[in-house]
Amino acid sequence: MMHPLTVLVVSLTAMLVVGVPISFSLVLSSLLVIWIADLPIVLAVQQMFTGINNFTLLALPFFFLAGNIMTDGGISERLVKLAMAMVGHLRGGLAHVNVVVGMFISGISGSSTADSAAISSIFCPAMKKRGYDDRFAVCLSACTSTMGAVIPPSILMVVYGATAGVSIGALLIGGLLPGVLMGLALMGQSHVFAVKFNFPREHPRFLGMRAVWDGVKAAAWPLGVPFIIVVGMVGGVFTPTESASVAAVYSLFITLFVFRSLTWRALPKLFGETVVQFSQVLFCLGGATIFGWILAYYQVPDIVTDFITSYSRDPVVIMILIVVINVLLGTFMDALPAILIFVPIIHPLAMSVGIDPIHLGVIVVMTQSFGLLTPPLGMCAMTACAVAGVSMARIQGLLHIMMIPLLAVIVLCAFMPWTVLLLPRLLVPEWVK
Repeated sequence: MMHPLTVLVVSLTAMLVVGVPISFSLVLSSLLVIWIADLPIVLAVQQMFTGINNFTLLALPFFFLAGNIMTDGGISERLVKLAMAMVGHLRGGLAHVNVVVGMFISGISGSSTADSAAISSIFCPAMKKRGYDDRFAVCLSACTSTMGAVIPPSILMVVYGATAGVSIGALLIGGLLPGVLMGLALMGQSHVFAVKFNFPREHPRFLGMRAVWDGVKAAAWPLGVPFIIVVGMVGGVFTPTESASVAAVYSLFITLFVFRSLTWRALPKLFGETVVQFSQVLFCLGGATIFGWILAYYQVPDIVTDFITSYSRDPVVIMILIVVINVLLGTFMDALPAILIFVPIIHPLAMSVGIDPIHLGVIVVMTQSFGLLTPPLGMCAMTACAVAGVSMARIQGLLHIMMIPLLAVIVLCAFMPWTVLLLPRLLVPEWVK
């Protein structure tokens, strides 16, 4: 008779190959092992409940809601105005505006896939009209959107913190500097392309601080969302969950009463979308909890840790291994289930060699956001292609080149922990070991 772990891996792989959704695959393969091992079936219910019975997860629906409200509330034009005043005078100005707006939107939505749709719908048509190659516009929009998983608020940071038992507030703050570095790297690459292909400037010269100030005034209200989240947590006013709820109420207020860009009739649809998004995450989390419990029951994390550390206990070697594994996972698995399934294995391994849990969490989320570009899955790339009407096959060669700066930032942050830990240690030292 096959070992239960063999049954678990084979059944999960088979279901994924035939197209069963990852959430159902996790639950069904776990139930099959429980039945074969003659374990009480009530364990499945208990573990699913344990997985979702976490107060910090309440931040997720509020982050989803705030992002949906701001996206449907039409705040993009205000962000574009500010970015245009800041960088529109540079060679390839619209490409730089794309990246800067991506940073702003990342601080509002928390979802890279949603950012990809929003950024692509704004910039792909505009860049094509200005003479940019449509492949470049799609690739840049997809790469820009990956910052949404790193810059707070970040859905993946919340899920990682809940899964690994790490401070969500410290993770969110730790993602700030790496997210900005990702944006600067993309802007540097855009400048190289702009010089090589003579992309146009949007303004002949810098418009001056008055234009920037006008842009700040136009975008101040929506940019208050990341401000509320970070400052509220740093000041000890809010927990991450409370800051998410305040951000959602704030988003409702400015779109309904300040800008009046959202109608009351649109709210049921937005609430419905939020319920569906949150339900999908909860079901996946519940399935991953059963799966993770079975791995722990058969001591898989201990076996993996002992096996790898028997060859090396060098934190650099272990970090290289973790980065490679997560990049490879991103090629065929979405970020959320990858974190839920593999963090219970990776986390004990990293802790055993002294890697900081906050540093590890941000690096895992960064590599998983990188996986949102890699084929064959690549949700951000697929979304950008769908919005722009460009096939994935057309952009693959250029996309791989444009992913290099993002990979360079991941490597930099992986081997220079201060890039992640600097802000948490300065702002919230009590949350960092």
